[in-house]
Amino acid sequence: MSSQDILKNASTLASYNVLLQVMFRVLTFLLNAFTLRFVSKELIGVVNVRLTLLYSTLVFLSREAFRRACLSGDSGTNRSWRQIINLLWLTVPLGVLWAILLGCVWLWLLEVPDVQTIPYYGPAVVMFALSGVQELLAEPLWVLAQAHMFVRLKVVAESLAMVAKCSVTVVLVVFAREWGLYIFSAAHLVYTGLL
Repeated sequence: MSSQDILKNASTLASYNVLLQVMFRVLTFLLNAFTLRFVSKELIGVVNVRLTLLYSTLVFLSREAFRRACLSGDSGTNRSWRQIINLLWLTVPLGVLWAILLGCVWLWLLEVPDVQTIPYYGPAVVMFALSGVQELLAEPLWVLAQAHMFVRLKVVAESLAMVAKCSVTVVLVVFAREWGLYIFSAAHLVYTGLL
């Protein structure tokens, strides 16, 4: 691949990433505006702050160092992809370890919300941690797509996952709002399952 092609692909990737992030923010805003009509703002707050922080922390601590190590250095054919893929699979057991540790912190060290206001907090913590581990299963494929600049594949996969998450959330909020945090946990599991 020539340097012009690499530059073109990099600029395309950056453009798609910006577009994707804007789309995610708009979709999330609209979803929150819609769900506020059906569920309490306390429930939305727990999902958007506590549980999303758990998920983001778990995924970041489990994979970021591996991503940097695997995507830096020589490019293209000089890499030993077998070694890189084997290294990337270490994110899964590390993610399980972080899921257990962070899950314990979220359940026993942080203040647990009132059960009457926020039902099913414990299972939701477990399901969000599980969704983080589930996303880590796709890490080798994500790094390969990134290294070989499969821009459209990444954008399509993330877009489909986000649309599925929003659809599941809306359907469950409308038809099963008594499920509480299970609604958002199930939607997040669908999202990470499609990635």
